[in-house]
Amino acid sequence: MLAPLLGLLLATAPMDLPGAAPAPAAADGGAGPAGAPLQVYRLRPALDAAVMSVSALAISVPSLLASEIIRRRCPCDPSELPSFDRGAVGNHDAAADVTSDVTAVLAMAGPPLLDLLDVGAGEALYTDAAVFAETLLVNGALVEIAKYAVQRPLPRTYASDPSLVNAPGGYRSFYSGHTSTVFAALTASAMTLRLRYGERWWPWTVAGAVGASVAVERVAAGRHFPSDVAVGAVAGTAVGVLIPWLHAEASPVALVPAPHGLGLAFRN
Repeated sequence: MLAPLLGLLLATAPMDLPGAAPAPAAADGGAGPAGAPLQVYRLRPALDAAVMSVSALAISVPSLLASEIIRRRCPCDPSELPSFDRGAVGNHDAAADVTSDVTAVLAMAGPPLLDLLDVGAGEALYTDAAVFAETLLVNGALVEIAKYAVQRPLPRTYASDPSLVNAPGGYRSFYSGHTSTVFAALTASAMTLRLRYGERWWPWTVAGAVGASVAVERVAAGRHFPSDVAVGAVAGTAVGVLIPWLHAEASPVALVPAPHGLGLAFRN
C-alpha cells in the first residue's frame, strides 16, 4: 500500500530537479512556481463533452446487457492457452486482488487532489481535471469494447471457479482494465507535469513502476493472464499520452468534429 501511495504523491507533486527546464509559459494561462505555466491545456467544450458522453455510454450500457452479450462456454481446456499465459491458471491471491483495487482507486483519485494543491482552484485545475477525466473515460470505453468483443475467460474461470464459470464477469479477461487505468491515469499526470514543468524522467518511472505492480497483482490474483496486462499497459499508456497531447496548448494538432465523426486539424 505504501509504495503505490508514495508513487502517486511523486507522480503529481511539482518538484524542481537539476537539469529540468520548465516549459514555456502559455500566452493566457498565467504562471506558477518558477515561471511554470499554469494553463497547459485547451478545451473544446462541446466536442470534449460529446467524447466523454459517448465514452461513458460505452462503459455503462454493455454492463446492463452483459447476460445477453457474453457467451458462457466453460469449463475450458487450459492447454488451448499460449504457453506464456498457462501459468496464470490456478492463481488466486486475495491480497493481491485487494491491493490492485486500492491502487487503481488511488491512481484515479490522487492526481486531481494533488493537482489542486499544486495549481490551486481556477481555470488551470478545471482544464487539467477535464483532460484527466476524458483520459479515464476514453480508456474505460476501449477496455469495455475489447472485453465484450473478445470475451476471454479469466484464469480463474479456466480453473473452474464456480462463481465465475456461469457468470458474465468470468469472461472479461482481455484486456486488463485495472492495468490500463493505472497506466492511463499516471501517464496523463506525467504528461501534465511535462507540459507544465518541462521533461523529467521520474514521473514516467513512477507511472511504469506502479502500473507494473498492478499488472503483477492482477495476474497473481487470477484475474488476468500476462498477455492481458501487457496489452492493458500499452493501451493505457497510449491513451494517457494521446488525450493530453491533443489538448496541449503547444500541440500542433487538435481533435475536431468531422462530417462522419472526429478528425485531426493542424493549428496555426
